[in-house]
Amino acid sequence: MLPGVAFSQGNYPTRPVKFYVPFGAGSSSDITARTYAKVFGDIAGQSVVVENRGGGEGIIGARAVLGEPADGYSILFASNTVLSTNAAIRKNLPYDPLKDFEPISVLEISYAAVAVPASSKFKTFEELVQFAAKNPGKLNHGGGTPTYTLWNEWLAQLLGIKVTNIPYKDSGEAAKAVAAGEVDYAVTAVNPLLPLADGGRVRILMFTGDKRHPKLPGVPTVKEVGPKGYEALIYNAVAVRAGTPRPIRDRIVEIIRQASTMDVVKERIAAQGHTSFFSGPDEMRKFQVAEIERWRKLVSETGLKFE
Repeated sequence: MLPGVAFSQGNYPTRPVKFYVPFGAGSSSDITARTYAKVFGDIAGQSVVVENRGGGEGIIGARAVLGEPADGYSILFASNTVLSTNAAIRKNLPYDPLKDFEPISVLEISYAAVAVPASSKFKTFEELVQFAAKNPGKLNHGGGTPTYTLWNEWLAQLLGIKVTNIPYKDSGEAAKAVAAGEVDYAVTAVNPLLPLADGGRVRILMFTGDKRHPKLPGVPTVKEVGPKGYEALIYNAVAVRAGTPRPIRDRIVEIIRQASTMDVVKERIAAQGHTSFFSGPDEMRKFQVAEIERWRKLVSETGLKFE
């Protein structure tokens, strides 16, 4: 290896770094990337630019990173959809999250909730399940992105019920559909539901975390009322293009690890109702593999179609 190359790797970064977010401004991945950008830049001594490349269920953003050199200066900040779900549901996916990207770390985790319109006759999660069991196919579910659809299908499979899925663009649109009474219920992210619940437009029946949500103290958890083993978990993580030199990848891991310990990072992530988390590369890869296998099995068993 040329001395100059070794030197540049050891002193990474020597120029500005770009964080690619495969979703629009204001998405959870975007908020996480912007939370880390300032701290990453302070630790690394270089500026960090956050670039949103939304569209195509995150495919556009993922391909944007793969179109850049594998040198650690183009870093992907993404969620389940890009790093797990797409690989399980799309036959002609133009990237492989396991082969084309090297994991850095899971950065945060959060959970979902089951909500119904405020006018719904269902006052509890148990009432919803009992009706669905007695009336196969009569209830419909608002799915915001394929990941949410998979969560609902997994829930239905564990409960032994049949429901009709209605796709929406994202979790926010699915939450609005519940509030408008367009669907009977939705399994979706908590944050879009909170203002709707506060405004009396939706009723939240179950939180999928193992502890009650601090802003939903009266809502039971999946451990209290849901099926055993169900875990609708949202994660945001960071990865780099496969082939990135190991010293640079290791340096990025260390910078992210340091950033994850900063109070400003923990506080901003907590403000979203999420939990700050640092898994490291190995645990992130294990999580990806397990989730992809779970979803592939579910798709095979249910015959779900996404394309």
